[in-house]
Amino acid sequence: MPSFSFLDGKRSHPEKLLKEHLEGVWHRAEEIAIYHGYDELIESLKCVCTTHDLAKAHEKFQKHLVQKGIKYAHAEPSSIITFMMSKDVFLAELVRRHHSYLEDFQQIAVFWRELDYTDAIKQISEFAGKEDWFYIDEKQWRSSLRVLRQIEADETNFDSLWLRLRLLYSILITGDRLDSIGADGIDFEDISYDEEKFERYIEDLPKDKLADWRAKIRTETIENVDKIEKPGIYTISLPTGAGKTLIGLQSAMKLAARFSLKTVVYVLPFISIVDQNTDVARNVCNKVQEDHHLVSLNNETEDLTTLQRFIISFRYFKDPLIVTTLAKFWEVLYSPAANDSMSFHRLKDAVVILDEPQSIPAKYWQGFGQTLKFLSEKLGTYFILMTATQPMIAKGEELAPKVSFPRNRHEYNVSNEKITVDDMKVLIEENAVHNNVSSLVIMDTRKEALKSYVLLRNILGENLFFLSAWVIPEERMKRIKKLKELEKLGRRRNLVSTQVIEAGVDLDFDYVFRDMAPFDSLVQSAGRCNRRMRNKVGKIDIAEIVREDKSGRSYASDVYDDISLDVTKEILMQRKRFFETDVQEMLSKYYDQLGKKKYQEGPWYNICEGQWSKFNSLIADVSYEETVLVDIDGTVSEQLYKLESMENTLENLDAKRNVWKRIQKYAITVPKGEMQAWEDGINDVILDKEKKLEFKGNGIWLISKSGIGEIYSTEVGFVPFSMKEEIFGDLYG
Repeated sequence: MPSFSFLDGKRSHPEKLLKEHLEGVWHRAEEIAIYHGYDELIESLKCVCTTHDLAKAHEKFQKHLVQKGIKYAHAEPSSIITFMMSKDVFLAELVRRHHSYLEDFQQIAVFWRELDYTDAIKQISEFAGKEDWFYIDEKQWRSSLRVLRQIEADETNFDSLWLRLRLLYSILITGDRLDSIGADGIDFEDISYDEEKFERYIEDLPKDKLADWRAKIRTETIENVDKIEKPGIYTISLPTGAGKTLIGLQSAMKLAARFSLKTVVYVLPFISIVDQNTDVARNVCNKVQEDHHLVSLNNETEDLTTLQRFIISFRYFKDPLIVTTLAKFWEVLYSPAANDSMSFHRLKDAVVILDEPQSIPAKYWQGFGQTLKFLSEKLGTYFILMTATQPMIAKGEELAPKVSFPRNRHEYNVSNEKITVDDMKVLIEENAVHNNVSSLVIMDTRKEALKSYVLLRNILGENLFFLSAWVIPEERMKRIKKLKELEKLGRRRNLVSTQVIEAGVDLDFDYVFRDMAPFDSLVQSAGRCNRRMRNKVGKIDIAEIVREDKSGRSYASDVYDDISLDVTKEILMQRKRFFETDVQEMLSKYYDQLGKKKYQEGPWYNICEGQWSKFNSLIADVSYEETVLVDIDGTVSEQLYKLESMENTLENLDAKRNVWKRIQKYAITVPKGEMQAWEDGINDVILDKEKKLEFKGNGIWLISKSGIGEIYSTEVGFVPFSMKEEIFGDLYG
């Protein structure tokens, strides 16, 4: 590390010397870079790591450590020394933004061009004193900025520049956060593939009619995996129920062992299925990391090492096999935020399984495919896209044999007419009630699903369940588990749900009703119908449900784009009744027509234009929604009080994150207007000793225990104020 005399005796944290912190960040970053084979980044990393906090030597920051009211922004003045030492404006930019997010190329160019040389010298002299061995003169300063004009003249290299910056950013931030919380280096473990373990696990699975069929598919797929010679994009296209989870895991593990790869990342569309896939993974792999925002530290946090706390707090991909969500993987790829970038360097020499990638909005498919191609070429990443309905994201080599189910599991029936929720009730009576079979009703919006549940509750009777994003995550998982138990017992069960049930949830029903949706979503819904081929052919009814008011607007148009819906309707007009064996041909037509629309939206195109701060989240725009905490068991208020009582210090950051993660198991998001309606309605009616609803600030509301049964129902979750009589009048009479 360079020798800076002005660091003597200065601290980076209350209990740590600044010089020790800079050295610690560098050593941790160096270990990460060497393990992953980033030899070409070592010198640049050393520069940013050993200079990123130099300005903490300023007297104001030293006072800040003991007097919390004193503020001093250290990143910008630190970055000036980074620039002077490296003459690389982009290394300096990483230091300037190491507590925030990467900016656009133009924002970077404007900042450094407008930063006056004399002002820059003044900033660093305030803490570096007379030490000036690293200074450059104004001519060198201006000369080092000429690269900005060269890049502006040739905009074709923004993707490569972004990749270099993101990799350096990822490793710098990881090293910094590790050292800041006192964690030692990361003890990465290599992939361990045990073929016998897979075989034993499969042998112990319950046998059904499809066991031999699945075994043949798995054998042929693995044979094709053995023929893979280089990184790239590969696909496994198999119908629902063919055992894709195990096939995908075995394919990835075998590839990783054969090519000495560092990581396997299994990416799933929804949190609700991360648990079940993690359980499968743990049966065939010794080290599996379950990653989603509801994973929190245990109550006995003293049993966890500092490194384990770091992994959970920052959601860092540490173990050989990580099971995560598509939303998190999307952030790792594209989010400009410093902490979101931390696992990006783990994608080098990795296998990434993308399970049900069609859940990505169609407008992003082309750009996402370009990203995968780029990373496979630059980082040696193997991508496996795995689904029953392979979207036109990228051209990949197919690994699975071309198969179809031994016989049709279900038939589709499409209504010619638009119908109302009341009309849907008649279909359920005719198909589920009269035939005494299990049923699944999937609606497009939360309110539509609630209306349907109220209508169907009296006719479907016991073992009727409700699922939507307005039911707290903890309870959603319990209900899915209960439905699986009833299925094993051969009991009739019924479920009304939104799309949260669609992809990957291992449930099976005899009859499915589905409100209109894009064609691939309809096929995913059908995957819950006679999934295990236990009974006679299952039935799926599809109809477009519209509102009963003057607008006659369909619920589907609230959540899906017009292009996907229009293409779907064109496809369905050609066949009002079809079978599972017809689906692949129809899907090909659907994807072909979508592909002709030439979508060019999303984060990849932003990257290629140097717009690195722009981020298109996979999670729908919820700027109008607010977080609602439901104190269903009395623990949330205690945890929230604990959170509010903690000081905003670096030392408390880790503890605050994990308290918040525990609370999120009881959190839902609700439009602001819905919460305001309840607040106004309650205040108009009665003043309670214990407030049923309280606004905590920062877009957070708390429903107390006294609000359970009014604002939040243990049966259907959050209840909109406009529907309270409809819901509770019917449920509790």
